[in-house]
Amino acid sequence: MHLIAYEPHFWELYRDDTHYYLSIAVDMSSVVSCWDLVLNQDEVQAYEHRGRASIQELAKLMIEQAYKGDFSNMESRLAKPYERHAMQSAYKTWQDSQKVD
Repeated sequence: MHLIAYEPHFWELYRDDTHYYLSIAVDMSSVVSCWDLVLNQDEVQAYEHRGRASIQELAKLMIEQAYKGDFSNMESRLAKPYERHAMQSAYKTWQDSQKVD
């Protein structure tokens, strides 16, 4: 699992050998919730063809739905606990690589 793209304090995109994963921070003013999601094939193809812009649009759509109280799109594609753990480990590895001595 590797962190391949991110928008600070908004979303992170990860990839392993077979899937892409999107971690989104949803700021509901009094609380921020984080959602770790598995991308579907159409979203993967959009990313491969359009890059970062496709992920920005997807994250924006997910957050707009959450603001309307509709979490069904995110709930239907939650990453499994072992996938979330791999994402967290990849983030920590990336974060450690960014430190300057």
